[in-house]
Amino acid sequence: MSILAEKTDYRAIRIIARSLKLLQGLDNLAMTKTDDFELSLAKNMMKSVIDNNEQVMDISPSA
Repeated sequence: MSILAEKTDYRAIRIIARSLKLLQGLDNLAMTKTDDFELSLAKNMMKSVIDNNEQVMDISPSA
């Protein structure tokens, strides 16, 4: 069960950003059309959590 608050905790956003970086590794793997669609949907939802937040983060992949 989650704890609802006025704004999303910075630590939660960092976890989402790290998760997005890990999910980028799946782009090069073979998946079914349905799995690819659902993965894209999940990534877009996670990105919207970051985009709709007050904190500014850099989620670009590391070199």
